[in-house]
Amino acid sequence: KGSGEVVKTDSGLQYVDLVVGPPIGDTVGPGKLIGFNVRVEIGEKVIFDSYKEKPVAFKYGQRPFQNVVCEGLEEGLKSMRIGGKRKMTIPQELAPPGVKLPPGVPLVYEVELTEVLSNYF
Repeated sequence: KGSGEVVKTDSGLQYVDLVVGPPIGDTVGPGKLIGFNVRVEIGEKVIFDSYKEKPVAFKYGQRPFQNVVCEGLEEGLKSMRIGGKRKMTIPQELAPPGVKLPPGVPLVYEVELTEVLSNYF
């Protein structure tokens, strides 16, 4: 059950919750290990899809996969709960370094948060 409501943040990130995770468990935050599935599209072209391989995991606040993890993704993950699924439209200013979007072509991340681990590191 998603909200269906498009949220636009001050930074220009837009997202809609496709599924809202239950209000239990740990939340995303600095220094926590987070795991998620993600599909990244530029326009109609899929450029990365972890659903077909394995989930992505990283320590929140660090960006080890510069081609996937970016400021816009971190901002969009921040308010998610485990089990939630969100579609994010990320503006050029929040895109990964080196990704240049053609004018009017969106960068879209569809993310499913699978885990949040505190005290992992």
